[in-house]
Amino acid sequence: MDIKNHKKKIVEQFSKQASGYTAITSHSDALDKLISLSSASKSDSVLDIACGSGIVSCEFAKYTKHVTGIDMTQGMLDEARKLQTKLNLANVTWQIGDVESLPYKDNSFSIVISRFGFHHFLNPFKVLSEMKRVCKTEGKVLVVDVSLPDTKIKKYNEMEKNRDYSHVTALSLTEFSNLFEKVGFKCLNTDFYSMQIGLKEQVKASFPKDANALKSMIIADVGVNDLGINVSKLNDEYFLHYPVHIFSAKN
Repeated sequence: MDIKNHKKKIVEQFSKQASGYTAITSHSDALDKLISLSSASKSDSVLDIACGSGIVSCEFAKYTKHVTGIDMTQGMLDEARKLQTKLNLANVTWQIGDVESLPYKDNSFSIVISRFGFHHFLNPFKVLSEMKRVCKTEGKVLVVDVSLPDTKIKKYNEMEKNRDYSHVTALSLTEFSNLFEKVGFKCLNTDFYSMQIGLKEQVKASFPKDANALKSMIIADVGVNDLGINVSKLNDEYFLHYPVHIFSAKN
């Protein structure tokens, strides 16, 4: 895949999504779990990779010394600044940049986190290597993303590539484990939560190639779960339950 063209797709897709991204309530799920798992404190300096509209960055800013959020989409960073202002946080810095080549020195941050970014990366090994490089010794690296068993990945990716044309691939639990080991982390911890979102809300917030095909694919998966998202129906509304895993390792 052409790297330049893919980055253009990401910017296009998330420029469209920017204004409504923070409003999706499920995007704020489990923030307290991330804070707890990271052992965040007022002595920590945090880097949020592919920070988007700043939801994670701003949450960490409440508990830490300083947070830097980096993203390649200006529209998302504009939304992040709005959230920062709304929450009256002075200890956050935003930067536009490429996460495959981070503009920071080695050992710069005590916590390095990325949430919902890895399925967009053409080279997740390079990104995780960069996260490790800029993380201080004894610091923590956390990656949060949808992750499924190997048997569910193919159909899930088919759905997501329709819903979001900047989607590359979701990594399976096995692939994430292998990735952390390959980068050089010796002990990987995992945690889990389920992120529920209504089908109507998800389609409204997305810009699918074929909305009708997307809806049909999801509705047909009720009670089947080939997609790995445990689609359910309640009072004529359909709900998706994304399996989100938190991978954390000490540097």
